[in-house]
This record gives sequence, C-alpha cells and structure tokens, in this order.
Amino acid sequence: MSEKKRTSRDKLLDVTFDEVYRYGYCGAATATILKKAGVPRGSMYHHFASKKALVMAMIEERLSPKVRAFFDVEIDEDLSAERMIDVTIKKIAKNSMLIKHGCPLHRLMFEMGALDDEIASACEKEFDYLVGRFEKVLLIGIAQGHIKEGDAKAMAEFFITSSWGILSRTPKSSSKEQFLKDMEFVMMALRA
Repeated sequence: MSEKKRTSRDKLLDVTFDEVYRYGYCGAATATILKKAGVPRGSMYHHFASKKALVMAMIEERLSPKVRAFFDVEIDEDLSAERMIDVTIKKIAKNSMLIKHGCPLHRLMFEMGALDDEIASACEKEFDYLVGRFEKVLLIGIAQGHIKEGDAKAMAEFFITSSWGILSRTPKSSSKEQFLKDMEFVMMALRA
C-alpha cells in the first residue's frame, strides 16, 4: 500500500505494532505512536476510544496475521509431518526481526497476561489457533510413525513455547544458525 493511500487508521495500526513489539504495551506511548504515524490525537480518537482499543485492533489486524505468517504450519498431507514442521522452522529462521526481537505474540502475552484480561484473552486466542494447527500436523506425524505417540496438543504447545523461548535470547546471542541448532533439540523430543 503506498504512503498516500494509507489511511490514518492504517498508519496508527502499523506504528502501534512496531512500538508494542519493541517497547511493550506499557512502553508504547500514545504520543510517540501519534508522532510516528503523523496523525493528530483527534484522528486517533475518531477511530479508537483508547490506547487499549487501538492495541486490541492491532492484535487482530496486524499482530495475528504477522504471527500466522511466521508460525502457521502449512498442512500438506502429501508431505511428512517432520517436513511440514521443518519448512516452518526454516521460515521462522529467515525472519531477522523474529531472530533479533523474538515473537511479538509471546512478548505481548508475557507482559499483559497479569495486567489485562481482555488483551491476554486476545493473545491466548491466537496462541490456541497456532496450537491447533500444530496439533493437526503432529497427529499426521503420529499416524505416519514419524512423531512419537502422545498428547498431540501438549506436544504442539511444547513446540510453540519452546520456539518462543529460543527466540527470546538476547540479540547478541541470537542468530539464524543458533535458532536452527536449538530447534533441532526440540525436534529430537518429538521424533518417534
């Protein structure tokens, strides 16, 4: 979308994603968001009743699509489950923003889990979506004999939270190579 065609609402959502990702909900100042978006305060309140309403819209319209682009495994029953997961791991490893800053969903869930039930629920909904997708792949892998038998939902949660933990390394100790190396240990825990 060209700069001229981006609405004030779009600018606010884009900048809010960046600010919340980098500084967290509490560190993302409304004044900074407005300045970076080049949007007057009145325009923000035309679209969103509050900072929280802005963040809730950002979760649905920016964060969730981005997280799905990073983590959503493509289900292709012609491939082995291990291959489907490997494609996803390599997709994550190619994203320098994730390698440097970690998962934006994880960061927001961690910060807001005890502070705001509505934001936490919106994040949890996206986490549940990702778990459900990985669970389907793991069930395929169990049926194929490539993934060890067990509670596929618990294994999906383990996979996602482990990848988030690995992505939470400091930028100095984080790299594509380190992520791939660490994820191999996660895969070893799942293989039959």
